[in-house]
Amino acid sequence: MDIQSWFSSQGSYADGLLLYSQLPSCNQNLMRSFAKENTSNFLKLKYELKKALLSGQSSIVPKAEKIVAEPKKEPKPEPLLQEIIKQSADHSFEKETMAMYPMELHSTYRQRVSDFYLACELKFQLNSIADDDEDDALKLIIQLDDLWTRIDRAWMILGHWKDHNRIMPTESHEDFSQVSGNKLVMLRDNLQSSISKREKTIESMQERVNASPEDRSLLNLLNRKLEQLEQKKLDLETIRKKLKDE
Repeated sequence: MDIQSWFSSQGSYADGLLLYSQLPSCNQNLMRSFAKENTSNFLKLKYELKKALLSGQSSIVPKAEKIVAEPKKEPKPEPLLQEIIKQSADHSFEKETMAMYPMELHSTYRQRVSDFYLACELKFQLNSIADDDEDDALKLIIQLDDLWTRIDRAWMILGHWKDHNRIMPTESHEDFSQVSGNKLVMLRDNLQSSISKREKTIESMQERVNASPEDRSLLNLLNRKLEQLEQKKLDLETIRKKLKDE
């Protein structure tokens, strides 16, 4: 299978990853980041394969063999980039509308779409930065990392609703504005410890749910624990941001 066939047949993540691994331009750091299959990684992988296809690498040969490059097409930056973003968005949000979710999650849905388009645009900006312009590249990388973290969280929150008809917390409900710096540090440390313990509890509970999928009470308990964990993480992020701003 070549890249064009993979796109045409809407190939699997595993097949796409194999195609990318055989590209002469394969980035090993990206390969390591692609180890976990999720929606954001699929979109990044699709982008990398689309970029390779548009640069003339329409088929894959082993690296050890001599590679005969096809003539490169004349670049058409703007239309090309917009088309890639549109195709990725169409795949990501296919058969999904905001009306599928309750009002409480509409802002999460809108923000996820907005973050996705912004991440695509920033990725193109990053690709166009000169190799020696490390400061600007680092700023973009930090922004992209933050965006993909937010996108992953949004997918998790929306997926939780679709799978369990339950609303995952989306923001901190604690008011830390009047809490002193020392108290914030103590709260931060306690939350970090609590989150670590809760994650271990959830891991053990998930194994029990997998072993007894018909036990609805156990599944509901697991979902409550997951929602409580997400609330703790949101509170921790709020505290960290407040400590950073002080």
